Amino acid sequence: MACIRIQLTEGVDTGYYCIDMSDQIPELIDPVVFAERQSSIQGLLGLQRLDRLAEMLFDEQGELKVDLYFYKQGKVPVIEGCLEGNINLICQSCLETLAWDVDKLVKIAMVQTIEQADRLQDGFEPLMVAEEKMSLPGLIEDEVIISLPDYPRHAHQCLQYKGNVQSADARTIEQKSENPFAVLAKLKITGDQ
Repeated sequence: MACIRIQLTEGVDTGYYCIDMSDQIPELIDPVVFAERQSSIQGLLGLQRLDRLAEMLFDEQGELKVDLYFYKQGKVPVIEGCLEGNINLICQSCLETLAWDVDKLVKIAMVQTIEQADRLQDGFEPLMVAEEKMSLPGLIEDEVIISLPDYPRHAHQCLQYKGNVQSADARTIEQKSENPFAVLAKLKITGDQ
């Protein structure tokens, strides 16, 4: 069972909404509205909802713990927080399961132009926002994917390579195949057709 808490702050009144349901991270959000209301989202996101990440996983069992806070820095909407969880990647050496801890700090500023992105403070990752609504699981999935190694492998040697490969000496290699154009050269010399 998961709990998502969305905190909405408007003026003096603060309201907390808690929904006790499994895997209830909202699909679509309006990040500007969330930032204006200084909202926060905490909950669990099931790995089965992350299709692109699923291609890299050994299995889709498990969840990510999501803790995100939305606010505005000047006129720029910002998302800060962290993503945590344990996932099972595919080891690229032995193709077996590789347990991987996800611990990703998120610090994203939502911009509409390249000029806004260039003016961001250090430490903020720009996110170009073109539409009012965006997929929150999609954003979370993107952040997890960029935190993964390019070629996940076990720390130990999971495959034993044998050093029985003999190096070839260039002087001992015999060319067994003839030049494929040698037949054409013979035809040209003899004049046979």
